Amino acid sequence: MNDDELELGHYGRIFRRSWWIIALSVLGMVAISLFLLPGQRNFYESQATVRLVPSLGDVGRINDPINEDTEAIVAKSLGDKVVNGSEFPITLEKWEDNLLVTACLNTSALIVTNDCNTQILEFKYRSSSAEKTSYILNRSIEAYLAERLERSSGIRDNTLNQLTLQLDDLDLRIETEEAILQNADPESVEYTLAEIRLRRIEPERLDLRSQFNNLQNTPLDVGFVLGSQSTPKAEASGVPRLFAILAGIMMGLLLGGLAAILLDRLDRRVSSPEETERDLGVPVLGDIPRITEGAPALVTAVSSEAEGAEAFRRLAAAALAPRNGFVVDSIAVTGATDGEGRTTAAVNLALAISQAGRNVMLVAADRRNASVDQIFGLSSEPGLSDFLRGKGDLDAARSAIESAPQRLGITVMPTGLGATSPLSNNGLAALLAVAQERSMIVIFDSPPALTHADGLQIAAVVDAVYIVAAVGRTRRSELNELRIQLLNVQADVVGSIINRNSRLSLLPGGYGDVGSVTIPTGIPGNGASTTPTAAHTFGARSSSNEAPQASPAMSADLEVVEDADVINEVSDDLEESA
Repeated sequence: MNDDELELGHYGRIFRRSWWIIALSVLGMVAISLFLLPGQRNFYESQATVRLVPSLGDVGRINDPINEDTEAIVAKSLGDKVVNGSEFPITLEKWEDNLLVTACLNTSALIVTNDCNTQILEFKYRSSSAEKTSYILNRSIEAYLAERLERSSGIRDNTLNQLTLQLDDLDLRIETEEAILQNADPESVEYTLAEIRLRRIEPERLDLRSQFNNLQNTPLDVGFVLGSQSTPKAEASGVPRLFAILAGIMMGLLLGGLAAILLDRLDRRVSSPEETERDLGVPVLGDIPRITEGAPALVTAVSSEAEGAEAFRRLAAAALAPRNGFVVDSIAVTGATDGEGRTTAAVNLALAISQAGRNVMLVAADRRNASVDQIFGLSSEPGLSDFLRGKGDLDAARSAIESAPQRLGITVMPTGLGATSPLSNNGLAALLAVAQERSMIVIFDSPPALTHADGLQIAAVVDAVYIVAAVGRTRRSELNELRIQLLNVQADVVGSIINRNSRLSLLPGGYGDVGSVTIPTGIPGNGASTTPTAAHTFGARSSSNEAPQASPAMSADLEVVEDADVINEVSDDLEESA
């Protein structure tokens, strides 16, 4: 996060970094809400109450002859009769969906009672128009009452037929008994028995005849509509589309935020300077902002006012501060893995120190990644590998340093040509000794110390080690392992550098540490001339073979040491660290 951006706190940084998760969650929940929540639909609804009259077709109990639940099911089963011949086009499915028949409704409290003996059915129907609603509701009630009447009529007709058969049988028996009475002796037993049977049959016949007449003459009444049908009124059902969208947005923000926090808990990559300080046990001395068009890779070479230049100047001030009473003459900029921005930090640190008045030599020690060569256009120049393939003594070191090209006011030793040679302890000692006798501070663009032995070997002999950690890329477990590895070689880890540009690659050809650089006008570049203009001094030196001189501010604090003493001291340090 840049210095001028609003500090949102820990969760604010999480949400800002995982904005795409929240955006996808919001879009997904809005789509789900619109799909699952029923859309708002305008309709007209009307209702009517039917009072049921007990009839022959009811199969309830003695104290509750009508089974209202059964009658509601029957009413909902007459869709074919309602749909067929309807004046309005309607399907059976639509009719079943829009018709509501409620049984056992307590009209005073509008609740369903446990004792279902109200003998009332409530019919409700809804449709897109008032006229259609009234028509279909009336037709549904008429169809139900007609079915109920038909059911009762059928049972009455069956009962009348049975009574007629019983009456005919009784008439036949009466005729038989009367014939016996006419032919038998009045004093005989047969006459007496026929007389007794005839007296029993006559009342039974009269009762059946009475039942028959009552059933035949009583009109059928199965039910009727209480009052009148209610006037259809406009209503709306479902969820408004705007409410569904708002609900989806709220659910999306909630779920997206929870997902972002969960991923942050599971993601063990560096996200803040505080995490780096806890894992490495050293302070964060540099917080490098994201590289943009306004803040290019070599921001310190463009303008002191450019974004990010101040961060490198603060880092240079910390690097120049004495360590335990000794002046720092060599620095290794390393990291855990590739692509963390080590070269960006090393080059800008070298430029910032040069601007502060020190003679600086930048060594492209990461020979597997020629980023420094790409920046300064030194891909075809001899360098570190060529020096290591030689004797690697003081004379060779002096020759290598004197022949190293000058770029932007600093001496740059490229990776070199040909096959990569093993890093020699004697060669490192010779380079550091010659640089010390020339009052030069050496900045190593070191390979990752966790994956390449060269990084640990360099870290063991330099005065100070700076670890670059890339936000969103470097894992905290890697930092912990790197700290242990550096402790094993007794490296002096001074601080760490937070690089917030870890996911941006500006170099062509797959280089991931820095971007390709156009040398600013007036600053020594790829040409033969290396004399800086007045506008960009940066402590630059001429390209002659004369040894660079220490700046006046620093020369008083430095002591010229004999070559043998210096190289022996550095060699002893290398042997102890190995």
